[in-house]
Amino acid sequence: MSDAWQALDLGGGGLQQANLALARRLKRRRRAYFLLAVAPLGLHRAYLEDRRGAWLWRAAAAALVGAALLDLRAAFALAAPLVAALAYDAWWIDRRVTAINKRLRQEVYLSQAASPPPGFAGRAFPEPGGRPPSFAEQERLLRERAGRRKIDAAGH
Repeated sequence: MSDAWQALDLGGGGLQQANLALARRLKRRRRAYFLLAVAPLGLHRAYLEDRRGAWLWRAAAAALVGAALLDLRAAFALAAPLVAALAYDAWWIDRRVTAINKRLRQEVYLSQAASPPPGFAGRAFPEPGGRPPSFAEQERLLRERAGRRKIDAAGH
C-alpha cells in the first residue's frame, strides 16, 4: 500500500486529521537503532528527546578520544563503561520509543476539539419516538434513495 495518504490535507479536526498528525510525530524504533550505530554523537538520545543523555554521550566520546591521545590504557579503561552504556541504550530504546509514542497518542487524541462541528446533530432520528430505524427500514430507505438517484440521473 502506498504512503500517499500521508501527504493529503484533509483539514478539520476529525480522526483522520489526528491520525495524520500522529503519523508525522511518532518515533520509529528502526531510526533510533540506526542512530545508535553512531552512539558517540548522541543522536539516538537526541532523537528520543533526551538532550542530557545526548550531551553525556558526546562528552564521554570526547573524553575517550582525549584519553586515547594521552594514554592508550586509560582509553581502554574508559571504553569499557561506554560499551556497557551502549548495551544499556540498545535495551533502553525500545522502552523509550514506547513511552514517547504513548505520550504522543494521548496529546494528539486528547487535543481534539471538545465541541462538535457546526451543524452536527448527533444521533438524531427523524422517526417518531426517537428510535433508530430497524435494519429493514434502513434497507427500504436506501432502495428509495437509490431509485431517486436513477430518476435524477435520467433527467426525469
